[in-house]
Amino acid sequence: MKVFRLTILSFLLIAAGYNVFLWTITFDKTNLENLNEGEVQVIGHSGVGFFSFFPFKYFPSNSYGSISKALDEYKVEGVEVDLHLTADDKFVLFHDGNLDNKTTLTGCTGNKTLEELTQTKYQLGAPFDWFQSERIISLSELIDSLHKRKEFPFLHMDVRNWNECNTPQENKVLEGKIALELIKLLNAKKVPANKVLIISLSQNLLTKLKELENSYPVSFEIVGEGPQFLEWAIENGTESVTVKPRLLTIELSKKAHDAGMKVITFGAKSKSGNKKLLELNPDVIQTDNIPALKELMGYK
Repeated sequence: MKVFRLTILSFLLIAAGYNVFLWTITFDKTNLENLNEGEVQVIGHSGVGFFSFFPFKYFPSNSYGSISKALDEYKVEGVEVDLHLTADDKFVLFHDGNLDNKTTLTGCTGNKTLEELTQTKYQLGAPFDWFQSERIISLSELIDSLHKRKEFPFLHMDVRNWNECNTPQENKVLEGKIALELIKLLNAKKVPANKVLIISLSQNLLTKLKELENSYPVSFEIVGEGPQFLEWAIENGTESVTVKPRLLTIELSKKAHDAGMKVITFGAKSKSGNKKLLELNPDVIQTDNIPALKELMGYK
């Protein structure tokens, strides 16, 4: 019993020390140089971010519970979600290209039908499953729920342009279908174009969208080093670039801003991680720790 009490006391002391450390992390937003006049748009990354032990988050990414918590409890302006096209040409919210690690299903996400996927619950393991019973949801279902809100929030859609079970040639064909079906759905659901952003790392998919006379803004995701990625985005008139944190620099942000493009980055599970992203002058952060980023920016 004595050992147990000492263990609890040690944990409380460590937690208290960590909280004191967090208080020392601050950010002066007057130093920001971006296109938002020194403000940063806070977007929930797949809702409230990926499930984790610390801080303890039990909702699966892209689940309805995670998205609702981001919008209702943390009051973010919008959320980012990951999209896969199903075997019957519908869209579901799911991060991975296969289902083995987070559900009871196996195989490639794109090889399942909408009904199969939306009847499937997430399986994250203990202790997370003690607190959640979320299932995979469709993009159509999400849009319907967002329309019921007083104001439609920003919706960033990271489009998965491949099926892991396909050949490269099959995925090229798939990209054309993804572009067509996504625009059809957004138009049919009357999603406001000023609240949507379509994100893809595929130049081919973004080109396909352009050929469809797409009215929805797009963002090219930069996943490799070298100036050619930003140059392609500038030449092809994308509204923004989404940049992996390890690739984002102050210089890249400036070049994008000089071309009139906003800079989006993502991730950051800690307060210090969010501060590092802010120091790179982005316009939008899809964060895994909404409270930390809002505190750093002085938002309520």
